[in-house]
Amino acid sequence: MVSESATKNAAKKKTTPAPERKKVMPAKDIYRIPTTAQIRRLESDWIAKCDPNWGQVLMEVAGRGAAEAAFEVWEQRNETQTGSVAIFCGRGNNGGDGFVVARYLHLWGVPVHVWVVGNTKGRGAQADQAMTTVESSTNRDILKKMGVDVRSFSSDLSSNFFDTSDGKQLSSSVTVIVDALLGTGIDRDVDAVFMHAIEMINGSDATVIAVDLPSGIHSDTGQVMGAAVKAHATVTFGNVKPGLINHPGAEYAGELRVIDIGLPEAAQEKPTIHLTSVELVKDLLPKRPVNSHKGSFGYLLTIAGSLGMSGATMLATESSLKVGTGLCILATPSSLVPHLPPREIIYRPIAETDETTIAPKALWELEKDLDKATAVVLGPGLSTNEETVSFVQKFMSKVLDRSNEVPCLIDADGLNCIAENTKVFPEDAKHIVITPHPKELARLLDESTSDIQKDRIASATKAAGEFGCIVVLKGAHTVIADPDGNVFVNPTGNPGMSTAGCGDVLSGIIGGLLAQGVEPFDAAVAGVYLHGRAGDIAAHSLGEASVTAGSILESIPDALLSIRDELVSDLEAMFEPM
Repeated sequence: MVSESATKNAAKKKTTPAPERKKVMPAKDIYRIPTTAQIRRLESDWIAKCDPNWGQVLMEVAGRGAAEAAFEVWEQRNETQTGSVAIFCGRGNNGGDGFVVARYLHLWGVPVHVWVVGNTKGRGAQADQAMTTVESSTNRDILKKMGVDVRSFSSDLSSNFFDTSDGKQLSSSVTVIVDALLGTGIDRDVDAVFMHAIEMINGSDATVIAVDLPSGIHSDTGQVMGAAVKAHATVTFGNVKPGLINHPGAEYAGELRVIDIGLPEAAQEKPTIHLTSVELVKDLLPKRPVNSHKGSFGYLLTIAGSLGMSGATMLATESSLKVGTGLCILATPSSLVPHLPPREIIYRPIAETDETTIAPKALWELEKDLDKATAVVLGPGLSTNEETVSFVQKFMSKVLDRSNEVPCLIDADGLNCIAENTKVFPEDAKHIVITPHPKELARLLDESTSDIQKDRIASATKAAGEFGCIVVLKGAHTVIADPDGNVFVNPTGNPGMSTAGCGDVLSGIIGGLLAQGVEPFDAAVAGVYLHGRAGDIAAHSLGEASVTAGSILESIPDALLSIRDELVSDLEAMFEPM
C-alpha cells in the first residue's frame, strides 16, 4: 500500500498593476483528487467554521487566479493589445468567478464583454439576471457599478460583440474567451440556451480558458453532458477534479493550472483518489545495495506464449530485466524455444497442445520454478485454446491460493482465460495484479466497453472490490485501484503508446518490480508511471507516430534515470503555465 507519508512527500496595464506569473500550487496538494461531494463538504464546513462571508473570499481568490491566466493569454494573443475578452457567466458560483475575472481584467485595462447565460424574464440587455448565490450577485453588481456592460445572452445577441445580428458568430475582435458558465454542479444534459453558448464558444477562433472545469463536463466522471466547451486551458481551484483527468473530460480541458484558494490541507477529507507523482515513484522504486547479487533482486517466472506470439513473451521478459530483475525464467511451449533469440533469460520449455499453446500438465512441470519464484507474470501471448484455459484456471485455484501468496500479474489472454469463471480468484487476492484494457475489463465484469469508459475510476474500483485484487485499467490516464478503495491516476504516457505489444512491456515492468519485493499496489502504481515515462521519452525522440513497443522497452533505462535524478517533472509538463 502506498503510505500516506509517501503521498504527502510525493504533493500591468493602466490603473492597476498587472499580475505576476505564478507557478502551479505545491505538488503535495496537486496530487489530491477529491470528488465533487468531498469538495462541497470541505467548502461548506470551512465557510461555516470561519465566517459566512468566507465564500466571497474564496470566490475573490479563485477569480483573481483565473484572471491572471486570462491576462497572460490576452497579452500573448494581442501584441497591439487591441483585442477583447468575452466572458460567459452562468448564474451560479462559476458565473460569480467569471464576474471577478471580468473585474480584474477591466482594472488591468483589458476590453471585456460580459454575458449572463440562462433562462431570463423580460427582453433586451436589461432582462432579468437573477443569480442563484449571494456571492455571484454581489460580484455582478460590483461589475455593473464599475461601468462594465453586463448583458443577458439569452435575450439580446445583437451588438458589435457579434459579427451578425442573429448572434451565431463572435466578433473577430474577441481573442480570448473565458468560460464561466457551469461548474461542478452539473448532473444532467445542458439546457438549450447553454448549448447555444457552448456552440458559439467552440466555433470561435479565440483562445478559450475554462474556469474550474469546461462547462458541460461532469466533474467526477469526465463525461460530456449533452455538449461541452472545448477549452485550450482550464484553471481549476484547490485540487484537480476527477473529470479533468477522466476521458473525455481530459480532452476538453486542455492544459491545466491549479490555483490554491486557501482551503487548508489539514481540513480536507482524506481522499481515496490521487495523481501519481514523480516524487512518490522515486520512493517506491527498489534500491540496489552495494553488497548484493542477482538473487537480491528477485526471481521472475513469466508463463507466456503460443505459436505466432513469441514477440509478446520477449517484450514482457526483457522489460522485466530492464527494471532490474535479478533472474528471469520464460516458460513457453517447448517447440517454440529453439526459435527464441539468445538473451539474458532462462528458457523453460513446457508441455504444449497440438496448437502449440501451453497444456494443462505444464503446471506440474513448473513446480520447482514456482517454489523459487518471487513473482509470476501470466498471460502475454498465451491464447485462449480450450486446454490453455484449463491450465490458467488450475493455476489460479492451485497456485495463487496457496499460503505463500507469490505475487502474480495476469494480463492479456490470461484474463480472457478466466473471464467466464471469475470465481477462480482466491478469497484474498491482494497479491494479484490484473492489467486489463477496457474491453477485457468489460468481459470480466460482464458489462459493455462503453459502460467501463463512462467512469473509468468507478469501473476500476468496482473490479478491485469484486475480485479482491489490484486492478490496472489501461488507457489514457491509466487507473490503478485496490480492494480498499484507494485509487491512483497516472499522468504519464501519450497516444503513440496505442501500439501492439505496449501492454506486454507494462506486464514485464510491473512483474519485475513485484519480483524485487515491491508491494503489489506500489508496484502497479510505480510500474504504470515508469511505463508511461518511457513512452514519453520514446515519443520525444521519435515522434508519437513512430513509437513501438520495442522503442518503449529501450527507453526504460532513460525513464528510470529521469525519475531517480528528477531530470524531468511530468507535473511541470502537465500543469505548465499557459
